[in-house]
Amino acid sequence: MSLKGYHRLVELLDRLNSLKENGDDFSRIPEGEQLKFFWERCEPKVQDASSIIEKTRRKIERDKARRRKKYFLMASASVAATVLIFVSSIYLMNQRDHSFVNFQAIAEKMDAQSVGEVTLITSEKQLNLEEDVLITYSKEGKVAVNSEVIKEEENKSDNAQEYNQLLVPAGKRARIELSDGTRLTINSQSKVIYPRRFKGDTRKIYAQGEVFLDVAHDKKHPFIVETDEFNLRVLGTKFNISNYKTGEFTHIVLVEGSVEVVDKHERKATLVPNDLLCISNGAIASQKQVDVSEYISWVDGVLLLNGNELSRIIRKLSIYYGVSIECSPAVGHEKVYGKLDLKDNLDDILECIQQTLPVKIERSDTRIYLDK
Repeated sequence: MSLKGYHRLVELLDRLNSLKENGDDFSRIPEGEQLKFFWERCEPKVQDASSIIEKTRRKIERDKARRRKKYFLMASASVAATVLIFVSSIYLMNQRDHSFVNFQAIAEKMDAQSVGEVTLITSEKQLNLEEDVLITYSKEGKVAVNSEVIKEEENKSDNAQEYNQLLVPAGKRARIELSDGTRLTINSQSKVIYPRRFKGDTRKIYAQGEVFLDVAHDKKHPFIVETDEFNLRVLGTKFNISNYKTGEFTHIVLVEGSVEVVDKHERKATLVPNDLLCISNGAIASQKQVDVSEYISWVDGVLLLNGNELSRIIRKLSIYYGVSIECSPAVGHEKVYGKLDLKDNLDDILECIQQTLPVKIERSDTRIYLDK
């Protein structure tokens, strides 16, 4: 009943109770027929206007209460739905990111300088391997060393993503083919951490030192390289990373494809083929075009000199052979040409340099020093 109708009912009932005559007297007012109906059909107690008004008021209050309850239930349901969506989103995010791993914590446990041989670390074993070894992983995560399968107990948890670690000591190199077909060449004094097989939306590994990567193309699963100073994201490409802790710069050289690099300050850089990107103290410092062969020749066991200053060549040799090698300013700016065979021992390398430049070699227990 509308509010207007309610007031009209109250008015009619008041007139009804004021009449003292019989039903014929109802004809004296316009609403006589309606009043006669109330008189003949309603019990006397119903004709009490105050009682009817009170009952009507109660009904209105009950209707209001029901509406409030309905609103409260709808609001509660809305809040509950929002909470459920939020919780579900967090759960799904965690499910999708089940491949998350704290690379830094793993990397700190073992250092490439602490091992004397190429060392493969799995959840069950620690294997010492020969130089230039090839480690391959099947799509199911089974590992083989130089085509010989390493027997290990199968991981019974389908959700677990087991990570292996490879450490390469001074003067040696190693190669890995990951479960997706990506090929890595790992240089001296370097380490990589990677899953036995990739799961989830991305393919993620960790690299420290120097690594050349030939990434298998997979548009749906970007390949991410995490380091101490930057993250690198690609779909499929060839590039070289050098991020030795003792190095002056961290650099990335792109051979083919395209990569996106994000430094510690969230600055981004996109590389095209033959680009050299330098990073200093976690920040992008410079980007330029170079002859990439000079930066990736080590993959074939060769160091191209290309007229570089002796001081720069000495720094590379010091890292590769794990020996402190220095030179005086008098010879540091001398340019060197040709190439060096990294398969030779350090003494042969230094003798080759000495034949090219008039330098003296001074040796002590802790270092090698080149001077005029």
